[in-house]
Amino acid sequence: MRGWLVICAVCAGCYTGARATRDINAAWRGRTATELQARWGTGTVAAMADGGATVTWWRTSRSYTLPAASLSGEGDLAVGPDGVEGRFDGAVGWRPGQVYRTRHDLVATVDAAGRIVDVVGPTLYLGKGPPPGANLRWGTIFGLHAGAGALDDATSPLPSLGLYIGGMIGPRLGLVGSYAFVNGTSDDGAAMGHSWSFGVQYWPAARVWLRAAPAMVLTLEPGLDDPSLQPGLATGASYALVRGRVFVLDLRVDAIAATASTFGTVGIGVNVN
Repeated sequence: MRGWLVICAVCAGCYTGARATRDINAAWRGRTATELQARWGTGTVAAMADGGATVTWWRTSRSYTLPAASLSGEGDLAVGPDGVEGRFDGAVGWRPGQVYRTRHDLVATVDAAGRIVDVVGPTLYLGKGPPPGANLRWGTIFGLHAGAGALDDATSPLPSLGLYIGGMIGPRLGLVGSYAFVNGTSDDGAAMGHSWSFGVQYWPAARVWLRAAPAMVLTLEPGLDDPSLQPGLATGASYALVRGRVFVLDLRVDAIAATASTFGTVGIGVNVN
């Protein structure tokens, strides 16, 4: 488990920063200035001679240097007829600390019809995001869900849960590690299934993702007997009921098929993606 967590952490840095900023800025082209300002705030508007305008948002960062002191010196000794003679020259230096302020501008160019022509600047650094409904996400992604689960030999549902964590490698494709814990019951007692997997998660639409991955599966038969470790396939699908800039509340289905058992859950999840 430690191995795929490390891989997921590395993947989180694959699609973020400059690459994601470029795609977010491009997604705003052709949208209206009204829509942009409703999402990002009013900004500072400056009219242009052709009837268009620029809208600017900015953030100021600070950097520091620490005070520094230095001491240098040189000398020599010589033995002469009058004894030992010497010389020493020294110097002490001092440099005070400094504070530097840097302004980072994010600028949208708007044409005379009120449409966005271009957006230039560090969008993510300023905490800005893509247009509503854009099928685009970046950086680290994770989620968890709770719901009702069942197994092939314990079909009466019991509370179950699952989680995933990973990182985006493109605007719609991520690599994730996931875990599912499924319970069910039957006349012979409760049964349990565990699944650990690592694979791809893909968004064909802004509110929908699909996941498939090879899995290691551990099952306990009804009565919580006969533990069995098996290879399998873990799959999942999600529909976002509520989608914010990065927060999602979704309806989720997970299904796991192993060589000797199948199980799954239906539930509600919370996600950051």
